[in-house]
Amino acid sequence: MELREWQSKIAEKIVEALRNNFLVSLQAPTGSGKTLFALYTALKVKPKVAFVVRTHNEFFPVYRELSLHFKDKKYGFLVGKSSACVFSSSDVDAQDIYCNGCEIFNASAVTVTDSPKVSLNKLKEEGKKLGFCPYYSLLETIKTADVILLTYPYLFIPWLRESLDINWEDYVVIVDEAHNIENVSNIEEKKLNKRIIEMAISQSHSQNVKVILERLKENVEKAVYSEDKYILIEKDKLDNILPSNEEIEILSEEYDEIRKIMIKNKTVSRNYLGSILRFFDLVNDEGIRVFSYSGSLIAKYIIPSYFTDILNDEKITYMLMSGTMQPLDYLRNIIGIKRKILYIDAEKVMKKRLTGTYECLISIDVTTTYSLRSEQMARKYASYLLKIFYNSRRHVLAIFPSYEFMRIVSKFLNIRYLAEDTETSIEEIMSNLKKEKTIIMGIARGKLAEGIEIVENGSSLISDVAMVGIPYPPIDDYLKIRVEEISKILKKDISNELISIQALIAVKQSIGRAIRGPTDNATIWLLDKRYDSLWWKKELNCLNARKIKL
Repeated sequence: MELREWQSKIAEKIVEALRNNFLVSLQAPTGSGKTLFALYTALKVKPKVAFVVRTHNEFFPVYRELSLHFKDKKYGFLVGKSSACVFSSSDVDAQDIYCNGCEIFNASAVTVTDSPKVSLNKLKEEGKKLGFCPYYSLLETIKTADVILLTYPYLFIPWLRESLDINWEDYVVIVDEAHNIENVSNIEEKKLNKRIIEMAISQSHSQNVKVILERLKENVEKAVYSEDKYILIEKDKLDNILPSNEEIEILSEEYDEIRKIMIKNKTVSRNYLGSILRFFDLVNDEGIRVFSYSGSLIAKYIIPSYFTDILNDEKITYMLMSGTMQPLDYLRNIIGIKRKILYIDAEKVMKKRLTGTYECLISIDVTTTYSLRSEQMARKYASYLLKIFYNSRRHVLAIFPSYEFMRIVSKFLNIRYLAEDTETSIEEIMSNLKKEKTIIMGIARGKLAEGIEIVENGSSLISDVAMVGIPYPPIDDYLKIRVEEISKILKKDISNELISIQALIAVKQSIGRAIRGPTDNATIWLLDKRYDSLWWKKELNCLNARKIKL
């Protein structure tokens, strides 16, 4: 296999570091060949690799490289029970599926050769017809595979990690898009709101359960706020919401009955009582705080170390990689990685860009500073977007700091645009983009700003990225408590570091949607006068940015 110049230069250094028990952190841009390089170096260290990605969609690039360059390696993959169960809908929590009561609760010896998506669909068809469980069959395939593909929960959530029954020391574990590990605890956060309780009431048969849930609904409605920010729920207010142990037992019995009925009827949908019980179970964890957010109660972990501590297990070999990796000090202080780290920025090693190029422009007459988010400012932003749209070669990706500000700006756009919402799918976006040039509007750290490829024949369909303001995380109770807790551990204030690095990664991720390969060239519009600082220009490689006004 022929390596690229940057890969040849650092390959042996990475192999040696992995062999000597370093955790390797690799930053290299999109389109530079990270996936292939990670597989190549890992398989030089150990015969087995666990490739861990954020979503099922990210399985395919790994499969593609395996099928092209490592045909002698047997691969396996695992998805969650809700995706693999032949009787479940996609919104089911895995714990809602009553496997013991299922008539096909058994594994079959299967061989995976097609892509994960094709293989899963085929297994679900065959499982239903022949009477075997796709999930447990896939679980068996990973035990004999050379390369296994997993999503974050199977590495970072302790009970799921243990359920795999594999020896992690046998593998080089590659964590892709590793800038996301800071927020891996969000996988386990739980939500409770009026709708969830009403759905649980409609599913329940017991009158006792309905009475408990009606009272719970009333108490939750009194406790929550409508604001789209995290507001801490104080302990005395939370105590008024918590059901008694006896009530929890009554709810649990009803939950188990619903689970059994669903699997008996071979139609497993979301069991809303399970959502309620898991919320209250999590509330008892001392690492949890409960917040109100947009009319819901959210139980969240404050410090990610409960999940990320597995990275400090020196018996396991790790490579973290991303196009937007946090700095080394951040990995140590905020993420909490204490072991030896080899940190490599491939572009700094090569002293040049390794993939496509971009030009930066900074507008010095607009800002999304919260106190200045007026209708007049929104009109100016709309004017900028119209100007960018009419001058762009291809589609424009506009990334906003919030849904609220995106909605205000969109009122003043008299052209075709696609705006992200909770139901947005990439397939829908791709279908619409084939019709005509479009402004695609998304939210920083949202589904359109990270981890997606809008490409055709290997090139990005996005020629311009407009950063509508700086996507600093909101200064709400969750962020304040997080800063306070981590600062206490480190004995120093980390507020500026935590806020600025999160914003930087969000901007870099958004820029990456336009640079998907070596031939891509994009224009990056930094629409906020605060970008006109040495720190931002240096971090974004925009030292020669041109300043503009409307």
